[in-house]
Amino acid sequence: MKYRLKKEDKRLLIIILLPVVLYLFIIQGSNFLWSIRVSLTNESIGQSGNFVWFKNFLDLFKENVYWDSMLFTLVYSVTAVTFKLIFGTLLALTLNKPLIGKNVYRSLLFLPWALPVFTSALTWRWMFGDIGGVINYLLMQIGIIDCPLGWLGVPSLAKISVITVNIWRGLPFFAITILAALQSIPVSIYEAAYIDGASDWESFWRITLPNIKSVVILVSLVSTIWTLGDFSIIWLMTRGGPANSTHVFSTYSYIVAFQNLNISKGVAISISMVPFSILLMLFVMKYIFSSEN
Repeated sequence: MKYRLKKEDKRLLIIILLPVVLYLFIIQGSNFLWSIRVSLTNESIGQSGNFVWFKNFLDLFKENVYWDSMLFTLVYSVTAVTFKLIFGTLLALTLNKPLIGKNVYRSLLFLPWALPVFTSALTWRWMFGDIGGVINYLLMQIGIIDCPLGWLGVPSLAKISVITVNIWRGLPFFAITILAALQSIPVSIYEAAYIDGASDWESFWRITLPNIKSVVILVSLVSTIWTLGDFSIIWLMTRGGPANSTHVFSTYSYIVAFQNLNISKGVAISISMVPFSILLMLFVMKYIFSSEN
């Protein structure tokens, strides 16, 4: 038997959904359509252009910096989200246990997320500094290195540095969200499993993981989208250097659009990442909805 909405309920539903639909189509949709139009022209800042269709994209495909930026964008996102998921889950499991001062630890966990990006990124930039940087000092005191390392001056080390900062800043989002999912699991289920002789690993695999799976997937999706579009951390720490090694699409797009004044090509760089984001969202949402049915 199908449930049919009354006229009053339909009107209320339309009134509730109308502002959201208008926002999506007018605000978000118009900006997206404008971006597509600009990417198909040779428009520059301060000067209108003509339609050149896919020339901007074809030119980008010939540039090594574009492909390097695409590769590092994927490495940056996958690596950061993977470690945030692992460490965030471990933190959530730890904070879900009966600990002395647990509320204090939970409050401190918010600190990386609560600090302004400008403050935290510049602090990390100072910490990674080859002269006077606290990280080099600590590593030398422990005996791991003999001389200061140029964390932000060597391409491989600069990549590790910006990924580390992204993990540190995004970790609270994973930990707090997964902790909330853990606290929604009834304790009686674990008690019944313990009586039946289940080990801690079996309880995690058969009880904890299935109950937090949807939350983990959704959090990973949101974090991946945020990480793909990350700009502030990399721009404040390396500005895409050294030698364009830490450019992601957002920083490379900014330089092309606003420093080189080629806004159409800059927008084309950003547009080229949209298909990946859409496919990722469709795949994850399909998985979530199919698992709930």
